[in-house]
Order: sequence, then C-alpha cells, then structure tokens
Amino acid sequence: TTTTTTTMSSSHILLCRSRTNRIMRLVVSGSDKHLDQNLRVATINLGQSNHDNEQESSKDQEQVVATGDQKDDQVAAANPLNEEELQVISQIAQQEPTSLSSFLMSKLPRMPPNTILTLRNAAQGEFPSDVKDEQRNDMETVGKALVEIMDKQLEAGRDLLQTFLKCGEIRKLDGAIGKALRDGKLDMAFFTVLNLNIRDATVEAMENGESTNPSLEGQMGSGDNPNRLQILQHIYTRCQEEVEKTVSPGVGLLNKLLRTEQSSIRSNQLKYYLCPQEPKIIKSPDGKEVQLEGSKALVAPKEFIEALQNAVKQIRTVEKTGAADKVAAAGLVENCRQVAIEARLAIGEGYGVDSEELEEFELALQPVFRPESPDSEYIQGFQS
Repeated sequence: TTTTTTTMSSSHILLCRSRTNRIMRLVVSGSDKHLDQNLRVATINLGQSNHDNEQESSKDQEQVVATGDQKDDQVAAANPLNEEELQVISQIAQQEPTSLSSFLMSKLPRMPPNTILTLRNAAQGEFPSDVKDEQRNDMETVGKALVEIMDKQLEAGRDLLQTFLKCGEIRKLDGAIGKALRDGKLDMAFFTVLNLNIRDATVEAMENGESTNPSLEGQMGSGDNPNRLQILQHIYTRCQEEVEKTVSPGVGLLNKLLRTEQSSIRSNQLKYYLCPQEPKIIKSPDGKEVQLEGSKALVAPKEFIEALQNAVKQIRTVEKTGAADKVAAAGLVENCRQVAIEARLAIGEGYGVDSEELEEFELALQPVFRPESPDSEYIQGFQS
C-alpha cells in the first residue's frame, strides 16, 4: 500500500488512497433528478467503507488507511436494469477505446445509482442473472472503464487534501479551498477521502482521550497546536460552506442545518433564513434614530420544502441500491424529520400559526414523512 503522511502544526495527518476494492457505490448522479454528489457526500455520507490501520515502529510513525470496502464484493444491485439502461450501456460499450471514457463521463450525470452499482459489480465479473452474454460483455467493458475513472478521481481527491494540509495557515487554506471549488475539485471523490480521514481521526482521538466534538463554527479550537481531527473538521466545514454557495438556497440551508448539532443554533438559523425580517429602528452614533426596512425571507419556505422532499427521496434511492442499510437510512430520514419539525415552529412564529405558508408547509411534508402508499417515492426512492 502506498502511504503518504504530512504534518500540520505537529499533528499527524492521514491521507487515503484507493486500492483494489474501490468505493464505487458512493458514485451517484449529480443531476436534479438524482443526487447532487457534492452535497450528498458532504452532508449524509452513506459510505460504509472499512479501513485498516498499519503502523511502522519508527520514530516518525506513518498511518495508513485503505479506501476499499470489504463488503463491496458481496453487494449486488438491488433492482434489475431496465431495457433503456441496458441500451445506454451498449451504446457506451460500442465507442472507440480512445473515446469511451469521455463518452461515459458525459452519460454519468444521468445514470441512477443502481446502474452505477451494477456496473461496478460487472467490472468484478458479477452480473444480474437475467442479462444475456452479449450484454454481460458490454457491462464488463463499461464497468472497467468506470472503475478506472473513479480510481483516478479518488487519487485526485487524496492529492487535493494533501494540498490543503500543506497550506499551514488558515488564510492560505481558505484561499486554496475557494480555488478548488472554482476549479470543480470539491467533488465526490474528495469528500470520500476527507470523510474517511475524519472517521479515522475520530477513532484516534477517542483512543487518546481527546474530545471529538467540533467547535461551534468549525474552527480548529483553541491553542497553537490543534490536533489532527480539529484540522480535518475545519477543512470539512469550510468545504461545505463553499459548496453551499453553489446550490439552491433551500438545499444550502438544509445542508447547514443537518451539520449543526446544537438545536438552539438550528433554531436561530431557521428564524434568520426562513422568516421575513421585521422593520427595525436603530440609533446612530450621534443619537439619531434610523428606520431599517424589513426584508423577505432569505430562503422561501417552498424552496426548503423541495429540499426536504428531494433529500428523503435521495436517501431512499441510495438505500435501495444497497449502498446504505435500513438503519442508516432510517436515521438520516429521522434527522430530516427533526429539522422539518423545528422549521415548522420557526415558520409558525415568523409568519403566524394561521398563515398560508405554515399550512402549505404542513400539507407538503405530510406525505414525505408519513407516506400513504408503499410505492411512494419517499419509500422507494427516485424511479428510473
């Protein structure tokens, strides 16, 4: 296994690299119909990748984690591919070798997670029982190309994290994160690597008796020598804040709320973003009173409703592909439900208990968290 270790403020930093078993089941579409891959991985990382630590008995000890998932070889696609999906795979497989990868990349945004998971299995020689031999050849060809693409992306994510860790100063780090966003590098692969590092650093902090709770604003904590977990948590928070600037206001707010643990802070965020601001009178330094006009809500309740609806559908979609178990999916849906409850209180306070906004909010989310049919998208996920 290739290892890379760097230090920042005398803290050991773990970097991840992909090996034989790839984290392919985190790859989902970035289209509106399916999952925004940047935001989903950042907010509700559903990866269940196992990693092994290897330590060498030298003074400068190196830490290693493999990004492979031992369960990957045992996971099969939850749903069979339909004819349309098989035709797309066949169309990709018929491309010239020199253009196959680029053509595949152009099709990825419209591929549902189940298709990608099936192709990953096909690259390892595992196929659904109902596909023909010719279709198996096409699936294997496309699957291997997909694995190669994602292998390169994971390595790029590892290299990007290493770049961040070498910045050494907060100001330089923030500038590097902003540039990475503009260059389109804060993608699924980067967040996968970052989440694995945070997970490993959390275990290390617990073993050392250190706190694993992030600071309120995602800063590195007090003192001149923050530990490895604090550094990674700061990078995680700053990257999410940058990603939130590129998505719709409703999705950005939901992402912010889901990563805020303190209910009192979530309550303030909901009032600030979801509710209109009342006119205010302030006093200037010379004692004069200045009337400030009120303003509309920064995030319309309708946009937040749509964000919650899509989030639940996305969670169920990932669950159906086998990339998350029922317990993990249920926990994530419950987190969304709790946010919805708090949002209802904020809307009632901001708009009034008899307002149309509150009534619309309640009616729209009723089928999301209490679906009437087992065939509902809020149980089955997005339908391909």
